[in-house]
Amino acid sequence: MGIEYAILMPTVWKYVQSVGGTKTHLGLLLAGFSMTRTISFLIVGYWSDRRPMREPFVFSFILGAIGSLLYGVAGGLNSLGVMMLGRLVAGIGAASTTLNQTYIARAASVDQRTKLLSLCRGCAVLGIASGPVLNLFLLKLDDSDLCTGRFCLNSMTSSGYVMAVMNVLLCLLFTFLFVEPPPQVSSRSASYHRPEDVGAIQESKYHEIEEMEEPSALQAINIVICQRAGWFCLMINFVTGFEMTALETAVTPITAEQYGWGTQENSYLFGAITVIAILAIVSTIVFDKQSCCSSRLVILLAQVSLGIAFAVALGACGGADIPLWGLFTFGGFLVYGVVLQATPALGVYSTMIGDFDKGVFMGYSQIVLGVARILGPLFAGVTLEFHTHWLLMAAACGVYAFTPVSFPFVWKKIVKHADKETFSQSEESLSVDSQQLLRDQTSDFASA
Repeated sequence: MGIEYAILMPTVWKYVQSVGGTKTHLGLLLAGFSMTRTISFLIVGYWSDRRPMREPFVFSFILGAIGSLLYGVAGGLNSLGVMMLGRLVAGIGAASTTLNQTYIARAASVDQRTKLLSLCRGCAVLGIASGPVLNLFLLKLDDSDLCTGRFCLNSMTSSGYVMAVMNVLLCLLFTFLFVEPPPQVSSRSASYHRPEDVGAIQESKYHEIEEMEEPSALQAINIVICQRAGWFCLMINFVTGFEMTALETAVTPITAEQYGWGTQENSYLFGAITVIAILAIVSTIVFDKQSCCSSRLVILLAQVSLGIAFAVALGACGGADIPLWGLFTFGGFLVYGVVLQATPALGVYSTMIGDFDKGVFMGYSQIVLGVARILGPLFAGVTLEFHTHWLLMAAACGVYAFTPVSFPFVWKKIVKHADKETFSQSEESLSVDSQQLLRDQTSDFASA
């Protein structure tokens, strides 16, 4: 996904124009990818909970290869429809991203999840970081005559062909080298009815909890989303998706029209965005290692960064012309904030799930993100047709405002929850301590 983003985003606007598309078509193209991706999240999540995880991974890579190939051949066919179809199919293949998070949620301990999710996001960012180098190489294709009939290889179509090859390679690697995660644990009530102080549990209470029936799907949703404030983590996911995709959609038309930038300059711009994203990921990992810095404090810092970004946006970037310093300042604080808050929120959310179906609940998270990634490009594409950017900036600021307004009401609930293994270990420790106490009391009685 990172490499696809790096080589597609700097060229997609030029590619759409080459087949007669408009800015609205650009928004539809990017939103269509997110739409089919979003629809597929729950399907692959449910699939991974009940079948070997290798199956949905390989299926996704096959569709990703087909969609990328269609996107590439659209240039030679001069067909906006084929380009749209390619992105729709590729979107289904891209649903595999939820499987990465599901794998971590099932295989990693609570303490390791934020770090591993950060590293997973870091791998995607490293793929994006390769963008400027890859695009400098792919730009040389424009100087060569590599068009034969309906096949045309240039800097615009090559993003499709490169991703088709990458998906085929991933399909082969996962077929032969993938290691399945631990099996899904049954979601007993003990997995969601844990007091903060395990040492205070009475034995009779513990057995009462164990004997309770397994909760239904609606009860599980109520526990995770409502009682544990999982909705707030999902809201952060929505803000992340909307802000990033709106920026991605708007930035290349703005830089092309106002500054005369081409593919190479936009590649450098996305490279700079990548550096900021890497800085945010490193910050997340560093903060996670500090005992005094909880996930909610990191989210609070991210909210401050986003607040600065939108103060600059509303003050300097709303007119017909956006100054370069305003674009850089707004973009820098925006990217740092959304990346910084995304991983801690997802890490907390993964622990809220407990032992319920992780594939399904992580799918919910990706669906919310996907809906945001549909609305962001659509809204940005439409508002770019106007002669001012006030509507775009005001809407983006309004979406962001939901999180700082609601944060104080859920502050105490945004904490990591122990998983069943941690609970069992604590109960075992309690049992050992009780047995030792009984032996000491027996020894004292015998001595007396």
